Amino acid sequence: MPTPVQRQYWELKKQNPDAILFFRLGDFYEMFHDDAKLCARVLGITLTARHKGTDNEMPMCGMPYHSHQEYLETLITQGYKVAIAEQVTDKEGKITRKIDRVITPGTNQGHSLNPDQNSFLVGVIENREETPKSGKKSKKSSYALAVSDLSTGEFRTSFFENEILFFDEIYKLNPREILIESDLFDDQELCSRLPKGSLITPRKKINEKSARQCLTEHFKLPNLESFGLEKLTDQIEAAALVLKYLEETQKTDLAHIQKIIPYTTDHFMHLDHQTFRHLEIFDPLYQDENTATFISIFTKPKTAMGARLLRQWIAQPLRDIDLIHQRQTGVLELIENYEITQSLIEKFKHISDLERLLARICTGNGNPRDLAYLRDSLTILPQIEQTLTSAKSDILTSQNNKFSKFESLINLLQKKLVDTPPIEMTNGGIIRNGVDTKLDEYRSIAQNAQHWLDNYLSEQKEKTGINTLRVKFSKTFGFCLEVSKGQIEKAPKDWIRRQTLVNAERFSTPELAEYETKALSAESQAYNLEYQLFCQLRDEIVQYVYPIQEVAKSIAKIDVLLTFAKTAQKWNWNRPTILKDHNAFKVKDGRHPVVEKVSTETFIANNCTMSDQSNFHLITGPNMAGKSTYLRQNALIILLGQIGSFIPARSAQWGIVDRIFTRVGASDNLAGGKSTFFVEMTETAHILNAVTKKSFVILDEIGRGTSTFDGISLAWAIVEFLHDKIGCKTLFATHYHELTELANDLPHAENYHIAVSQNESGIIFLRKIQKGGVSDSFGIEVAKLAGVPKPIIKNARLVLQRLESENLLTGKPNLFNIPKKETQNKISEEDLAILTKIKSINPDELTPKQALDLWYEVKQF
Repeated sequence: MPTPVQRQYWELKKQNPDAILFFRLGDFYEMFHDDAKLCARVLGITLTARHKGTDNEMPMCGMPYHSHQEYLETLITQGYKVAIAEQVTDKEGKITRKIDRVITPGTNQGHSLNPDQNSFLVGVIENREETPKSGKKSKKSSYALAVSDLSTGEFRTSFFENEILFFDEIYKLNPREILIESDLFDDQELCSRLPKGSLITPRKKINEKSARQCLTEHFKLPNLESFGLEKLTDQIEAAALVLKYLEETQKTDLAHIQKIIPYTTDHFMHLDHQTFRHLEIFDPLYQDENTATFISIFTKPKTAMGARLLRQWIAQPLRDIDLIHQRQTGVLELIENYEITQSLIEKFKHISDLERLLARICTGNGNPRDLAYLRDSLTILPQIEQTLTSAKSDILTSQNNKFSKFESLINLLQKKLVDTPPIEMTNGGIIRNGVDTKLDEYRSIAQNAQHWLDNYLSEQKEKTGINTLRVKFSKTFGFCLEVSKGQIEKAPKDWIRRQTLVNAERFSTPELAEYETKALSAESQAYNLEYQLFCQLRDEIVQYVYPIQEVAKSIAKIDVLLTFAKTAQKWNWNRPTILKDHNAFKVKDGRHPVVEKVSTETFIANNCTMSDQSNFHLITGPNMAGKSTYLRQNALIILLGQIGSFIPARSAQWGIVDRIFTRVGASDNLAGGKSTFFVEMTETAHILNAVTKKSFVILDEIGRGTSTFDGISLAWAIVEFLHDKIGCKTLFATHYHELTELANDLPHAENYHIAVSQNESGIIFLRKIQKGGVSDSFGIEVAKLAGVPKPIIKNARLVLQRLESENLLTGKPNLFNIPKKETQNKISEEDLAILTKIKSINPDELTPKQALDLWYEVKQF
């Protein structure tokens, strides 16, 4: 027969079957059954059991409630959900429990959050419709998406007509948790394509009527016209999916979610998942200690809001020429005006994370220290406003009207909140003296307790003659007079015996008991009243949610511009010229921003000049010479320019690019049944299906994952398609030297190569891009540099000579040249190798010693 507490546990567990239940028992959170086994394993805490060894054995584990936060965030970080069941007392004084909140990866507000990154929760609605195609019916899907960051109050929604754009956006957002309709959860193909690090949570679909009601009730509006959502049914349902989930899990006011913003990605350059990965924008391709990412080249923003906005700007390069120019002008002013820049940097050092402070305060999770951080940050705002009065650029001056709306709130917080309040809000020390007369009275009683006890002890010593008399306190017996065993006879008869110890007895008196009630009551009442005053102060802050969020956005924007300015100064970057309609792409002395930063050798800058007459560059040259670096640096220069940053080049000019596509490097997905070549072709197909004339494409080693004939055929066809059908700007690196002949025949294509120098000891990479193709990849020389054993290098050179001489290799003809029949009949394979070696020699360049060494080498054939 289950106990009442066990029944409470199972009732709450039934309400949250997919969450670990933290069940409050006194001063501990306890976990039972499978939850206990999981927590013991993941958290490394001891697993015990009730009724051990019986049929009713109940595995359990737990932790003190005051230290549970670290354990909680460990579970959330690893993708688990946790429901917190707190103790409450009903009207009859009976203790029961209820779910206080449910914390999930997408709703976490704890300190484990990375301050530099958003923690997004995404809701997805899919619409499927059957369309006729070649006599058959195929399914076409469109998607509505809503995204929220509970920790900052951000709430947006968008619509995508096809899955390519939808998945690009999902990977760009990199959400912690994705809500999808329950029937979509059964779509394994869809779920497998969602980001691997996201928790997928199925939810019951919300109909349109309920969705509208959910949103209008939250925003306290009669309809959704003011947000531009009234007719966007799918987006309304997606937004309600997210908001309803937040309400159910947080069980508190969400006042910091002030608005919902419909957005479109049409205003931004589209960057897909493989472009982020190949260009190593946020994460390295290979995890090692020497790997740097694109975002790491920027000087770190001074505020957390700025750091998060920097990631957003990088992920969303602009296609709006006016906004690009605004950002560039702001960056230029900050570079040229040292006084403004240094003043802002110094002030931003003292600005806390206003967005996340505000979110914790509004949801009831803010502590007294959060209020102090907010107060101290707000006091800096007038100084920032004063600094910006001398700014000239529109993007800086337009922010300045948001800093002067907080004088009354600052005064309120300074008046009521102590200078350095504690983190915990249950032990007092939050509100200043003089704020509330009743609180001052309670504090006076509590603070004077020691003085009263000292006087009372002196009086009792004098009355009884017990010189060793002491006043002691325990949670069980309260205040007591302690008398040693040797003087027990002197204790008055009217003292009430309370506790017997080994060497002493403890007594109480009516006076002491009365004062104990008064003093402890005053202390408890002081704590309760102080908590009420704290909550009132917190409610006052909630009235300023919108202007605080707006000023946080302004600080973030200025902070990113400061980051652009300091980075440009540090790495000697310059302002590019970006035009709305311009077909050329001209970069003078361009550099790779990441390689330049981490390289131990001097980086060699290179030009890149493309136009309608020369929009396809086919690049050849040896491995390790710098082809991939050259390809990527030009893509990154475009990305940098279109986020409003300066660039690593002496100068540059181009028209707006709508997309950057990349296919660089080799990777596989063997767990998903996909080979390296299949992944290569999948990524290439994605590019070929989405590319436009205004796109910038970099392709490296297309077709190398299959047989040579297959590979060169595919590469040949892809070159012709991009050149003839699309006409986009393309940098195509390859070791298929036969393609250089194709480039010569295409009217808008040109051959380029990475120059090298060869001498007796090997090759030297010059890292310089030059016109013209080359017919040697120097693969054997690169293998030699990599440490391949000398006998293998020697044998490889012999094999290469036989191939290049149009002879036979293992009974098979040369790949691209059929040997002449008469040559095969007249010259043996060995003789031809000797003749080829001799033919390659310039006698005028040989010393006597080299000639002798050569003779011995020929003798070995």
